[in-house]
Amino acid sequence: MAIIRFLEYRQYEGTRIEVNNSMMALLAGAGIASHFLQLTDGSDRLLPEIFPRVPHIGRFNLSSSAARGMLDSAESHLASMSVPYVLAVHEDYLKTCIALLERAGASSPGTAKGAKLFNAHGTIERDTGGTFSQVSLHQINSIRLMRNCLVHAGSRVSPELVKHVGSSTPQIETAWLKVAGRSPSRLQLGDTVDFGFGEVTIALAATKVLAREANEMLQLRLSSETWADLLIEDAAETVPQNVRSPLALNKLKGKARFDYAPAQLADTDIIDALARWRASNT
Repeated sequence: MAIIRFLEYRQYEGTRIEVNNSMMALLAGAGIASHFLQLTDGSDRLLPEIFPRVPHIGRFNLSSSAARGMLDSAESHLASMSVPYVLAVHEDYLKTCIALLERAGASSPGTAKGAKLFNAHGTIERDTGGTFSQVSLHQINSIRLMRNCLVHAGSRVSPELVKHVGSSTPQIETAWLKVAGRSPSRLQLGDTVDFGFGEVTIALAATKVLAREANEMLQLRLSSETWADLLIEDAAETVPQNVRSPLALNKLKGKARFDYAPAQLADTDIIDALARWRASNT
């Protein structure tokens, strides 16, 4: 099924891309800095003396060799910061999807407010009749539980994580190893959860699949009227002149073909939605 690129979905995809690019930039930057510091190996001078014009260098008051050691181990720290952010952004997107289901009458009022990452996918499945990829769902729940260990248990493996990864299937295990190069399935109580680039990649890959599937499930329950209203609200926020122009209908039809094509909006759907929007925004 094709994707409807409504405003919040586009914003979510944009944020995911930013996280991925930023992670790559920071890892590359750490590697470049470490390589460059080889030129100062053996020096007894500290970094603030060698690079006095670098902003905030005083907070990195180390020798070159000590700094290189930290830069070479930066991946784990960067991943530990990136994964919770990826999950938080995904949770927010799922709550947006549930709010749209509330708007369509498919979810009870207040459902989105109480949604969390651990239950939001199940709520969307229940209220749309759709089904998420079991591999991606298992992956994201593994990453979520690993994140919980990092934040709430000093990175120590929890019983919940052990139980969850113990339910892994060969298919799930193969998917982990293909993307991350290692799997959490062998983690035991007392072990330390360690994040790396592989886990960030898993988080980004799984959330991409699940976000697209949530989009497809919305299409099962949202009416043409709701999609038309979303089209007008989208245009009003991103290109407000398009909803007030005498040529508004032509511009909105073009946007509908580009971003909302799977909704198959008729001209009358757009005309009626535009009238509703103008009536409430005069």
